Amino acid sequence: MRPAPLFPRGQALAASLHRAVSTAASASPSTGASPPRPLSVFFADWARVDLPDGHRFPMDKYARTREALRRDAALVNKITLLESPKVDVESELLLTHCPEYVQRVLTLTLREDEVRKIGFPMAQQNVERSLASTGGTVACMREVMSGARASAQIAGGTHHAYRDRGEGFCVFNDVAVAINVARREFADALRDRKILVIDLDVHQGNGTAKIFEGDAQVVTFSMHGEKNYPIKTREKSTHDVELPDDCEDEEYLSLLEQWLPKLFDDYDPAIVFFQAGIDALKEDSFGRLAMSREGLLRRNNAVYSMCIAREVPLVITMGGGYSKPIEPSLDAHVDVFRSAALRFTAPQFF
Repeated sequence: MRPAPLFPRGQALAASLHRAVSTAASASPSTGASPPRPLSVFFADWARVDLPDGHRFPMDKYARTREALRRDAALVNKITLLESPKVDVESELLLTHCPEYVQRVLTLTLREDEVRKIGFPMAQQNVERSLASTGGTVACMREVMSGARASAQIAGGTHHAYRDRGEGFCVFNDVAVAINVARREFADALRDRKILVIDLDVHQGNGTAKIFEGDAQVVTFSMHGEKNYPIKTREKSTHDVELPDDCEDEEYLSLLEQWLPKLFDDYDPAIVFFQAGIDALKEDSFGRLAMSREGLLRRNNAVYSMCIAREVPLVITMGGGYSKPIEPSLDAHVDVFRSAALRFTAPQFF
């Protein structure tokens, strides 16, 4: 029998999602099967950040994504929204980041050039949000390492942060911190196993690549725009796939379809971290690619399908999305979490 395609199109995809929802809703208590647990989705927008008028980063997209998920009738009993806890500085953050850099962030004494590279005016609000954004991904990791199929955060994905500096709207590297906490807290479960980072933001995950450079346990896969940021600070991931400007759905998905089975076959990961940036969207102000909303949804579901088929726990983080107006990006962000909730709470997967 021919396997189901990784990238179902249009009506087929909608029908598949409908089947998943219908199956979940019709599960009978009399069978003795317990319903799947709701998808835990953490949010960090409780740590409010007020940026100057006209700032190019759309900070309100986080709260608006959370609110859209909260109001979605299809997600009743399929999603649990939870406040992201702040990462513990001594026992968690310093496993990854240099003490001197962390101290300068916490005391608001970063140099002017460091603040400029990050792209945010550093104030106590941003410190709190950075700690919460990092802590949320650590919380997701603990969820999946304790038995959940998947967990997600409406924040994080701060893949441009290095051990000793931040850049590109990233202060701390949440995925790197979560990986290093996991290796300490779940050492037996992860011993001799690989940890896979699938970074599909349109910008290379340069900070993550550098942090795990030469680390045999962590596999970093970044699929990004060839001519997009970062150029001067680009690093070498375990695998980098560079995309031409104006890359559309079929070219993108064809490449991903080649890579996903190879990554899972070659490395057999114990856990996957998915940086689900949606700035490959054609409406994005910084993306330079030309993907549709449907194409991004097919992309997300390909990652979910692979993790489901291989029974690998998945941590999902947010990523870039900068359309003007913000609504196209907002819709694509919501799709990331909505489709994950529908997929991972269905008793039978497709």
